[in-house]
Amino acid sequence: MWKRTTRGLLFAAVGASLLSLTGCKGTIWSTKEEIQIGKEVAAEVEKEYRIDPDPIVQQRVKTIGQRIVAAGGKPQYQYTFTVLDEKEINAFALPGGPIYVFRGLLEKLGDDDDALACVLGHEITHINQRHAAKQYTKGMWANAALVLLDSSGRVRDVAAIGSALLQLQYSRDDEYESDRYGLEYAYQAGYDPNGMVRFFELLKTLEKGGDKGILANLRTHPLTENRIWRARAQIEKMTGAPPTSDFGAGGKPK
Repeated sequence: MWKRTTRGLLFAAVGASLLSLTGCKGTIWSTKEEIQIGKEVAAEVEKEYRIDPDPIVQQRVKTIGQRIVAAGGKPQYQYTFTVLDEKEINAFALPGGPIYVFRGLLEKLGDDDDALACVLGHEITHINQRHAAKQYTKGMWANAALVLLDSSGRVRDVAAIGSALLQLQYSRDDEYESDRYGLEYAYQAGYDPNGMVRFFELLKTLEKGGDKGILANLRTHPLTENRIWRARAQIEKMTGAPPTSDFGAGGKPK
């Protein structure tokens, strides 16, 4: 069980390889395993972090999240949306469906439901595209000898796996893919896709200001300017109208 006094370990780099996926190299988790991992790690997250007690805040995120799921969710996954009462600027998804948003991020977004919808769409895409499982398959964990599930079907060493998941940094392609589908899901759900540009502009402003509240998995990977440029181009292609923000005109993605 994670202890609050060791919270920093949740976001520390894991120095040793952790997983051989179900004891077999070169494979990814099954959908059943992803859901099981997500549930067990989510239970530990909710022991470590305080769930925000404001029902209005929780309902706002849940309502927007469910609209995005209706537009772009996959029936095999069990999506949940929970706000954590933490000041950091962060959001993350666990395999199989659990999605968490920190109160600090909501406070920075204010009442911009469109930007929040794009953030949730981004996290939903990480789940849909199985990015965590794929990263584990091809990453440093692929050479470890730890069997993922025990004989009863429960996840072994949930704390270690949870630590690795929470500090996982996706590839540039994974992030671009999540931006692209997340923006599309939000648009299909009836939200203004320009919310994605506003969110990236917010991140860029906070980064320039040296805001230390942005946790690692929301930092520029890939660079925020390139993500803004791509979002603007996608919005114009989807809607037939130029984005409402003037930021990034003439930019070029890498």
